[in-house]
Amino acid sequence: MAREIKLPVEYDFMVCSSYGDSTDSSGFVKIRKDLDTDAKGKDILIIEDIIDTGTTLSRLKPILEDRGAASVRIATILNKPSRRRADVHVDYNGFEIPDAFVVGYGLDYAGRYRNIPYVGILKESVYKA
Repeated sequence: MAREIKLPVEYDFMVCSSYGDSTDSSGFVKIRKDLDTDAKGKDILIIEDIIDTGTTLSRLKPILEDRGAASVRIATILNKPSRRRADVHVDYNGFEIPDAFVVGYGLDYAGRYRNIPYVGILKESVYKA
């Protein structure tokens, strides 16, 4: 997606999680890696791989706004609105998907399956014992 943005941009990233080794959000958002650049006065586009409950973004967007961002918008490749627990507005949506746990193409379950070269639904028997 980043290759298609033709505007002058500055890239930075955060690593946030509310899942740990589970398929359900814990409700607690952990920032594992923060931005290296200052958000003040900048127009920020959060690019997500998947939005499920919305918990992470409902905590992250206000943090960036409190840091003085001029604007904060959200883009996602995969969107699961049926699982939403938090009120999150998605500005740019790739694909709406059903309520299933997906892995592959960078998406993981407990640190596994990221390397699968496609996005697929993880069988419940893998994560429900």
